Amino acid sequence: MAAHLTFKERERFKQRLHLSLRNAGLDPKSPSQIRIAFVGKNNSSNISLTAIHRWLGGESLPDSQNMKTVADICNVCPEWLRSGQT
Repeated sequence: MAAHLTFKERERFKQRLHLSLRNAGLDPKSPSQIRIAFVGKNNSSNISLTAIHRWLGGESLPDSQNMKTVADICNVCPEWLRSGQT
């Protein structure tokens, strides 16, 4: 999903993600803490720490279902988290 995004767009996603996680009481430097919250929201999820690490680094963006789960964890709109727009 992030392949067509510019470096700036990926950096802005990363900044929104980090801000949202902090506001939700999660440490953006702790993929394992985020995975625990993720699995708590989506019991059937088998998300890898590598995937979360890539999201946190702005290397890739979650697919639409995972974006919704991350947004739910952070109590933000998935579209805002992805693009900065509502």
